[in-house]
Amino acid sequence: MNLVQQLESLVKTLEAGNYNTAPSQLVQGSALQVEDLSPVMENVTFDDSHIKLQKMFDKKKAKSLLVQFNRQLSYGHFGGSAQREGAVGDVDVGDYIRATVPMCFYSVVRRVTVAADMIETFDGKKAEDREAENAAMTISADIEFDLFKGKADFSNAGVFDGNPAAIPELPNILGVDAQIRMSDMLVTTQDLMFAAYGSNQSVVLSQNAALDQIIIEDAALRSRMNMGKADQLIVDPVVLSGYNKKVALGTGANSLQRIVLAGSAQDASGADLRRQWVSGGTVSLEDSRFLSGKTSGNRPHIGSPNAPTISSQPAASGSGSLLSAGSYVYKVTAYNERGESPMTESSSVSVTSGQIVSLTIAAQAGVKYFSVYRGTSANAKFIGNVAATGSNVVFTDLGNKSPGFVTGYLIQKDTWDIHELSPYSRMKLAVSDLSKPEAHFRFLTLAGRQPRKNIICDNLS
Repeated sequence: MNLVQQLESLVKTLEAGNYNTAPSQLVQGSALQVEDLSPVMENVTFDDSHIKLQKMFDKKKAKSLLVQFNRQLSYGHFGGSAQREGAVGDVDVGDYIRATVPMCFYSVVRRVTVAADMIETFDGKKAEDREAENAAMTISADIEFDLFKGKADFSNAGVFDGNPAAIPELPNILGVDAQIRMSDMLVTTQDLMFAAYGSNQSVVLSQNAALDQIIIEDAALRSRMNMGKADQLIVDPVVLSGYNKKVALGTGANSLQRIVLAGSAQDASGADLRRQWVSGGTVSLEDSRFLSGKTSGNRPHIGSPNAPTISSQPAASGSGSLLSAGSYVYKVTAYNERGESPMTESSSVSVTSGQIVSLTIAAQAGVKYFSVYRGTSANAKFIGNVAATGSNVVFTDLGNKSPGFVTGYLIQKDTWDIHELSPYSRMKLAVSDLSKPEAHFRFLTLAGRQPRKNIICDNLS
């Protein structure tokens, strides 16, 4: 074989080639390759193990669209029944109220084409079944979040007290957060027998720092002062990890908080991350990804609002301000039932210690509320919501919410019930083309029968 023949032989060598291109572009060896595709869908988002509150609370069958229950506030007046011999005591009765909770309706529609349901997929699952599973998990996630924080974090002139007048009319569940905050101001949720002896103390504790043994003890104590025995503290993974580093591992400036006790008490006070010894027993610690602080806006969704128009006023002196001196940027988004808008950014606002900041947000048709973020231009995080009123609204920042704050909940699970009118269900819809539309739904609500036995640990970091 001469040199020319040898070169022609090398040129004609069949190589494997590059397979990472469109099928119609494959030639020679790359056209001969078999697909090496894993038959497993690798899921990078949440799964059923992350759903916790729905599993924790008891479920009851709802019989109507309005769930009702009675709440006893007292046995009568505390004190005054002692009489002198022969005397008859005063007439007295207990105090009772009727509480009501409206039903909430969660639903989505999933649609796949007839052809999509006919093709053979990499894992053997039909497109219709895949989207049904997706719909069920989407609804489950929305319900899990709302059980914790439905209608939460609405500003009432700068204060986050759960005042119903500051919450817009929304179709989702009134969550644990809002119901506990409301119970701070409603006489109809409080123990009237021991009101003069501390049962009227706030059940919302603001930590403004990392989780530690002191705030857990304070929260457990506040539950007992309301005749409760809350024993399950749920926070986000970052907060729980910080607690472990500071207490269980004995690191950082607060390492001396580690309590040295004997036997099981020692295990529950630092050696075991999941249990914390308190004066009334133990508190179990659990994390939920659904409680993580909000650090940015959501992805745009079809039908969500346009970005709002805002103007920031110069910082001014005001009472109750916790804002530290500095220069801040505020970002605002608008919400409707479809989702969150893109962000609008304010100009920089300079603040001295003790001043407040007021943001004026222009009225916007179809908007239910606005979310406000504070920080630097590149790192503004969520600090609160304000209801839309149809007119311009003002969000007042008193600095009482840390950007990207986390709220923890000390729960007594037997004080809550999920009332379910319909479990997760599927319903075929009318066909108007060669696709298969299907509605997925679940109807339920949350009843906080004794909300003041549960405690909020706010502003955790």
